[in-house]
Amino acid sequence: MARLFFFLLLIGNVALGAHIYLNETRPKGEAPREVNAGALKIVAVTDAAKAQQDALATKKLVASLSGSACVDFGVKPADGVRAEASFAAMNLGNRLSSRSTEEFSRYAVTLPPQKDKRAADALVVGLKKVGVKDVSALTDNAVSLGLFSSDEAAQKVVADLKTKAQALVKDVQVTPRSPQVKEMLFNVREPDTNMVARLTLMQREFEGSNLRAVACPANAASSATTPVPTAQAGPAKK
Repeated sequence: MARLFFFLLLIGNVALGAHIYLNETRPKGEAPREVNAGALKIVAVTDAAKAQQDALATKKLVASLSGSACVDFGVKPADGVRAEASFAAMNLGNRLSSRSTEEFSRYAVTLPPQKDKRAADALVVGLKKVGVKDVSALTDNAVSLGLFSSDEAAQKVVADLKTKAQALVKDVQVTPRSPQVKEMLFNVREPDTNMVARLTLMQREFEGSNLRAVACPANAASSATTPVPTAQAGPAKK
């Protein structure tokens, strides 16, 4: 047991001495040797050609927008708050206005309100007799012929209805429903070259954003499209 302890102590002293020797003999300022140097790899390298192409595109955009009376900076609805904060920091005052554009996700096919419930019910019965299945009277005595997810689908149904019952559906109409914000637009009036360049660079911070010259709005007040209220219908069809 004493001999085993002696050898363990000897090995420990040799290891400590080797460590001290290597540290003292290494030239000052020399960096520690790399471990697994062959495993190191560059994560990403900016393509010089692409960088040059992007710079050229930016330069062309700035040149094309310089001198514009107004420019629109458009972002996705989800980025609206962040973009608003960025523009607020520019202190543009009344040179800045904002608005939103909308798109509709539902299209209702309806007949206008009849003179009373009896007339609406009679129209429903008449339409069912000629093979129109998806038809019902609404609370305002209008007649619903379906709710669709696209204008194209709604117009196709209208064409089919006119083939089946031209006299009964002569007043049929397609009404867009369920408006949703498609894009937030920030309008800058009389931007100089520096402002245009700043907005061009700012596009990189907002994926899917766009910058374009536009006619100046009639007023600087923020505005948004207000949908026309319509009667309700059933679930949308594709």
